[in-house]
Amino acid sequence: MKKIFFPLFALVMIVSLVLGACAGPAAPQEVIRLAMANYLPIKHDFTALQEQFGKDIEARSNGRVVITYYPGGSLLTAPNVPDGLVKGIADIAFSHIGYNRGRFPVSEALDLPMGYPTGWVGSHVATDFMNKFKPAEWDSFHLLLVNAGCTAGLMLHNTKVTKLEDLKGKTLRGAGEVADAIAALGATPRDIPMVEMYDSVSKGVVDGTLVGIETLKTFKMADVCKYTAFAWQVGNMYTFYLAMNKDKWEAMPKDIQDIFTEVSAEYAEKYAETWNNIDVAGINYSLSIPGNEVYKLTDAEGQRWHDTVQPVIGKYVTNMTASGFEDAQSYVNYIKDRIAYWTPQEGKKDIPSPFDVNLPTATP
Repeated sequence: MKKIFFPLFALVMIVSLVLGACAGPAAPQEVIRLAMANYLPIKHDFTALQEQFGKDIEARSNGRVVITYYPGGSLLTAPNVPDGLVKGIADIAFSHIGYNRGRFPVSEALDLPMGYPTGWVGSHVATDFMNKFKPAEWDSFHLLLVNAGCTAGLMLHNTKVTKLEDLKGKTLRGAGEVADAIAALGATPRDIPMVEMYDSVSKGVVDGTLVGIETLKTFKMADVCKYTAFAWQVGNMYTFYLAMNKDKWEAMPKDIQDIFTEVSAEYAEKYAETWNNIDVAGINYSLSIPGNEVYKLTDAEGQRWHDTVQPVIGKYVTNMTASGFEDAQSYVNYIKDRIAYWTPQEGKKDIPSPFDVNLPTATP
């Protein structure tokens, strides 16, 4: 009688097939579905940029993440973003801290009138600040990225402002720390949502605004504001953020979290460069309208404006220190140091800037 021997590998294959048949097909991975909100107008450059952010997340996750995008304030308006994220109305959302003054007190140091030259510089300063101080006020969210729009555009409906005295009796839109800077300059601040500014100026509710110069185009402010001073010397900034519901973040697998972190780092730079690009586009759009003027302050007048808003910074430090934030002065010192660092980096990297536009200087 012949003995039949099965090679070892054959035996292993048979066992594997049997076990595989018993186990059945592999279970598909669960798709993570997220809602993402943006309050900016549909045609704003950042609306499209955030939409692409979502598409890149979907692509790199190979479809394991699906993001439904709600732009134009259709899901959350800007002031409702923090509560909307905490409550899970949106899983990801974009806004800036000026809409919720007092909610992000440490981060509000970034919005002080430090004289930010550009949004690119401000964005890098904001990123450095968050990485260094890690403010506890963000513990209710997962912060994906920050960036900054600088309030270098002093826009008036029909008044050419070339010196401080020209602001007396004027009412200007300004939110958060920008409102304090406006008051220090001698005007009256009004906190009006940016989406309402076109009508507010055209109807005479306010005389103008101190805001990002990009709004000349993105919010069509150049259509209702004839005169714009590029007053970067008193430039506050609005600290924008893209944040995520903390529970949704913590529930995601580590590899998906890694994808979000990787894409967010890439988009932090894209947002920073976009701020400069749209500021340049805003200037050019205004100059394309007959009769409109965009100009710079003289160096002496710019320094005068800068000196005038310094008490706003001192007040912030005093109030924060009294509230138990003993590092308040270090926040300010750090921001000044990072502005000094990043400003020359912008030129070295050949980043387009509003300073590239040959604007005239208006004599007081």
